[in-house]
Amino acid sequence: MLTEVNLNLYKYFFAVIEEHSVSKAAEKLCVSQPTVSYNIHELQRALQEDLFIMERSGLVPLPRAVILYRSVKPVYNQLIKTIQDFDASKVIR
Repeated sequence: MLTEVNLNLYKYFFAVIEEHSVSKAAEKLCVSQPTVSYNIHELQRALQEDLFIMERSGLVPLPRAVILYRSVKPVYNQLIKTIQDFDASKVIR
């Protein structure tokens, strides 16, 4: 189920869809190629569907992956920004 997906998996998804390559995504994230592959596999397993196909030009996102990217990326970015900007000293008690 989509609501039960580890949000950390999305950073791997975003990197792969933006780089069209597991190797390039691994470089971008400063992790190993197997780490990226494993996390993409975990996301696909959680969503119960494939997100990419391999073509000569590299990994190509399937239509559902493009929709997911366009829908989730802005929300994910805002969530990360909110967490980074959070200041506990400003919370009213």
